Amino acid sequence: MDRPTEPKGHSDQKAVRDLVIELLRSRDRKARFMTELYASLKKSRIGAIETDEALAKLEREGAVMLRDHFCADPHLAGVDLRVATLVEAAQGEDPQLGAIRRIDEAWNKWLNEYLANHRCG
Repeated sequence: MDRPTEPKGHSDQKAVRDLVIELLRSRDRKARFMTELYASLKKSRIGAIETDEALAKLEREGAVMLRDHFCADPHLAGVDLRVATLVEAAQGEDPQLGAIRRIDEAWNKWLNEYLANHRCG
């Protein structure tokens, strides 16, 4: 008897979502900049549009948190400074607060390193 199959687009979307989750779980579940996610997924031939669609769906489901950041440095104009992480409970902490904390840690670390090494002149 023939088994029903998923439409190709649906299974492809699920595969991209699964890869996004896998990447966000790697490296000790630390938050990642979008540029890192894009670069990692590009190796699997997944483009930015597919990645953004997967993240938007995961964010609507409450599985992922994505926060945009801004830096007034003109050298960063047009640079994607969004940071993403999973929304999961760890060691009894609130999942939402934990996600915000991880994103803030990633952003603060990057910003401190950037400001310590970059001079606008």
